[in-house]
Amino acid sequence: MLPRKPRRQDSDTLIWEYLDGDLSPSRAMTLSSLLKRRAETRERLVDSAMLHSMLFEHFKAEAESAEQMSRKQRRGKSSAA
Repeated sequence: MLPRKPRRQDSDTLIWEYLDGDLSPSRAMTLSSLLKRRAETRERLVDSAMLHSMLFEHFKAEAESAEQMSRKQRRGKSSAA
């Protein structure tokens, strides 16, 4: 029996596990092998890393904005007392 060809979904799952810091050592070896052999997987890694970075920055800014609003509300309540 021939080894099955990895599907795009499989490599995407490995890539996102890597980006999220949840990739086990054995799965890291699988991803490494795919990256060496397949240009499509390398392109998906770059695209996914860019998306991951944009999402991180978006939600970081959103959290910082919410924290600033919370601080203003706390100051307003303490000033009113």
